[in-house]
Amino acid sequence: MSGRLTGEALRFSHTCGKTSHFARFPVSIVLVCVVGIGIRPCHSESGKRPYDLAACIRMAFASSPSIQAAEADLQIAENRLQQVYAARFLPGLDFTWTVGPSPEARGDALTGVSNWRRMSVFTRTEVALVQPLFTFGKLKAAVEAASGGIGARRAGLTGSRFDLEQQVARAYYLLLLANQLRELAHESRGEIDRARRTIVEKLEADTGDFTYTDLHRIDRFVYDVEENANKVVKSQGLARSALRMLTGLSESDSLVLAEASLKPVDVRIRPPEYYLSLVEGRPDLGQLREGLRLRSAQVRAVRTDLFPQVFLAGRFRYGFAPNRDRQRNPFLKDEFNVTELGAVLGFRQSLSFASTKAKVKEARLSYEKLGYQAQLAVQGARLEIESAYLSLIEAQANIGAARKARRATRRWFVSARDGFNAGLEEAGDMVDAVKEYGIIRAKYYQAVLEFNLAWIALQRATGNSILE
Repeated sequence: MSGRLTGEALRFSHTCGKTSHFARFPVSIVLVCVVGIGIRPCHSESGKRPYDLAACIRMAFASSPSIQAAEADLQIAENRLQQVYAARFLPGLDFTWTVGPSPEARGDALTGVSNWRRMSVFTRTEVALVQPLFTFGKLKAAVEAASGGIGARRAGLTGSRFDLEQQVARAYYLLLLANQLRELAHESRGEIDRARRTIVEKLEADTGDFTYTDLHRIDRFVYDVEENANKVVKSQGLARSALRMLTGLSESDSLVLAEASLKPVDVRIRPPEYYLSLVEGRPDLGQLREGLRLRSAQVRAVRTDLFPQVFLAGRFRYGFAPNRDRQRNPFLKDEFNVTELGAVLGFRQSLSFASTKAKVKEARLSYEKLGYQAQLAVQGARLEIESAYLSLIEAQANIGAARKARRATRRWFVSARDGFNAGLEEAGDMVDAVKEYGIIRAKYYQAVLEFNLAWIALQRATGNSILE
C-alpha cells in the first residue's frame, strides 16, 4: 500500500513534467502537478485521546484473537504437563460404590436356602489402584516431552506477539504516510483553486498571458487530481480500518495518532555482527529447539516399550447385605457379603519387539529430520537478518540523500520561481525545478517509510520486541 500512496504521486509528477504547455502556467499550477492529489482535510478530532505506536500494540495484544489462541495453546500444554506429573503417582485409582436389591439367604454351602420373597438392600464399596514402580525412563521421558511442548507453545506465543507488533506498526506508519499526503493534498487543493482564479482573471482582463485552451487544460487536470485523490482516500481508509481491526477499536471509537507527521524512528544502528549474534533469540528457532527436545523424549519413551513395566497393584472390596449369612469358608464367595484387601507386585512386557523397534527407528528419524530443518532455519534466519540490516542501511542512506536533495531542489525551486517572476528565467526551467522538488519530497517520505519498516523487520528477525 505504501508503494501505491507514494508511487502515484511520483508517476503523476513525471507525467506532468512531460507536458510542455504547462510551462506558461503559474507556479501554483505546477506545484499541484507535482503533488498530484487534492482532497479535503479531515475534520479535527481535538480533545480525543491520541494513540502512539506502543499504545496501539498494547491494545492489539489485549484484543487479538491470535494472541488469545496462542495463550490457550500454552495453557493446554501446561495442563498436559500436570497430567504427566499426576501419572507418576497412582495413575490408576478407581473408587466404586454400588447399591441394589438382595434376596434373603441363610445357612452355608451345604444347608443354605434362599427366599426371593424376602428382599433387602446391599451395598458394596470397591477401591482399585495401580502404582508404577520402575518404567525404565518412560515417565521421565513423558515429563520432558510435556516440558518441551510448553517451551514450544511459549515461543509460539512470543512469535505471535512479534507478528502482531509488525502488523500494527506497518498499519500505523502507512496511516501516518496517508495523513502526510492528506495534508499536502489540502495545500494543493488551495493552490489549484487559486491558479484557476488567476487564469480566469487574466482572461477577463484580456492581458494575453493565457488562453481558454489553458483554462480547459487545467479543468481537464482536475480530473487527474480527483482520481488520485480517490486513491489516497481509499488507501487512507484501508490503513485506518486495518489499524482499527488490529487494535480492537470500533468504528465509533476515535483514532487519532500521537505523531503529526511521518518521521524516522530514533534508533541506534549497531554493526551487523551484533544483530547476527542475536539469531538464537528468535522465537521460531526456540520452537525448533523445544521441538527437538520433545522428539528426543519421544524416542526414549518409545524405546522403553522394549523393557518391562514394574508396578504395584492393590484392591479393596467390602460388601454388606443384612439379610444374608456371611460365609466363613475361604473357598466360598458371596458377592453380597464380601471383604477383600490385597496388593501384588507385577510387571508387564510387550512381546512385539519387531514392531517396537520399527517405531523407535521412525521416532529417531523424525528427530534427525527436525534437526536438519533446524540447521536450515538457522541459515535462513541469518540471511533474513542480513537482508533486513542491509535494507535498513539502504533506507538510512536514502533518507540522508533525500534530505540533501530536498534542500538543494528547494533552493533551485526558489531561485527559479523568483527568476521567473522577475522575467529572468524561462517557464520551462521553473517547471523542471518545481517538478524535481515534488519528486524528491515524495521520495523522502518513501525512504522514511522504508526505514521504519526495515527497522521493524530487523527487530522481528533478531527476536526483539518493538516495544523494547
